[in-house]
Amino acid sequence: MRRSSCGWLLVSERLYKRLLYLYSKQFRAAYGRQMRLTFRDACREAYHRKGVGGLLALWLPTLLDLIKSALEDRARQGEITMSKARLIGLAVPLTILVGSIWLLEFIGNLLLRFGQVREERFWDLFLTFWVFAFILSFIPLLFALLGTRLRFHPSASTLGRFGLALSVTGGVGVIVSMMARLLLDAVAPEPEVGAVPWVGYAAVASFWSVWIGYILFGVDALRYRLLPRWNLLPGLLGATIVLTFGFEWFGVPAFLPTQWATPSLFISINGACLVLLGIVLIDQRREQQPIEAI
Repeated sequence: MRRSSCGWLLVSERLYKRLLYLYSKQFRAAYGRQMRLTFRDACREAYHRKGVGGLLALWLPTLLDLIKSALEDRARQGEITMSKARLIGLAVPLTILVGSIWLLEFIGNLLLRFGQVREERFWDLFLTFWVFAFILSFIPLLFALLGTRLRFHPSASTLGRFGLALSVTGGVGVIVSMMARLLLDAVAPEPEVGAVPWVGYAAVASFWSVWIGYILFGVDALRYRLLPRWNLLPGLLGATIVLTFGFEWFGVPAFLPTQWATPSLFISINGACLVLLGIVLIDQRREQQPIEAI
């Protein structure tokens, strides 16, 4: 077996071993070893058939199934008590949290650009912090989208339900793409100048799915007045997708390069919209009825 393939397989096996700690201790003792062996064999077969692409393709269903089954295991052990009502309730603070993080990035950017601090090291620290904060913010955003989808599933039409489902799928795709990118950076050689890893395009497609989903849900919100006020917000949030055409995103070159469309502008508008949307959802949470546990 080639050295490069050994590197890919070794990283995958080690990462999977760490992820098994999401399960309870009793579950790991009973099934952990067999799960590692099964995953190892699946990785080798996927890599043998389709190379790196096959290996990374294996990770998406594996990760989704692992998270789902780990939560179920923890719930059976009594360590997690999650209901649909609780998940719906979490949509409010998580939506506001993500919006606040993005607004803080915009404010920090302004302070560094127009303030008294000019040292390059502050820029480096700020950019490093922001990149990690932005990527990690998609985790609470995913749960916020799940809660929003559960809240409006009974009242939204097929278009709105599809939009929210698309946003949830896109959120999962962004997280998985970023994990794949980290895996690539860990074991793959430096890409050629001008080359864009396919995970960059996958991340962009997933990212766009989130905002297209907001547009579809926004159309439904305007049509059926799903929100108590500001029904234009979801559509406005989704419409900001056009700004991403004007700058490099996830390593993918701009489709329609412009000077005025910047990541900072996109982040500021979306941050404000998410905070306002979270405020609107507070009223929805007050109206919700008890819902049976998952």
